[in-house]
Amino acid sequence: MFIISDASKLMEIFAPGEIARIYINFCDPWPVRIKWRKRRLTHVNFLKIYRAVMGDRGEIFFKTDNRELFDFSLGQFAQEGWRLDNVSFDLHAGADGPPPWNIMTEYEEKFSSQGMPIYRLEAYFDSREL
Repeated sequence: MFIISDASKLMEIFAPGEIARIYINFCDPWPVRIKWRKRRLTHVNFLKIYRAVMGDRGEIFFKTDNRELFDFSLGQFAQEGWRLDNVSFDLHAGADGPPPWNIMTEYEEKFSSQGMPIYRLEAYFDSREL
């Protein structure tokens, strides 16, 4: 399902546990002003919203071409207790190129064809394990 809406309104659209996975691909990095960081889709404020609509467990797959946003996001996921897996600082590196399971977005094709690294991670939580 694709929805065009403000991510802060997800709890108005979905019930707890209605979503299991969220893909965040090449979102706006909001890089200029520090106060704008709270607008980033990987800011702890949004991570709390995602957890609320995911219920007991969920996962986020995140891709970006922006290293500063990626580093920021690693810290935000860690701060909120998400488990990270398959963290890549250059998804397309290596002789074989991107992994066969990777679905390339338009932005990803554009940026990787220019030699820019693509950063990717998977973040998981399972509140039943606590």
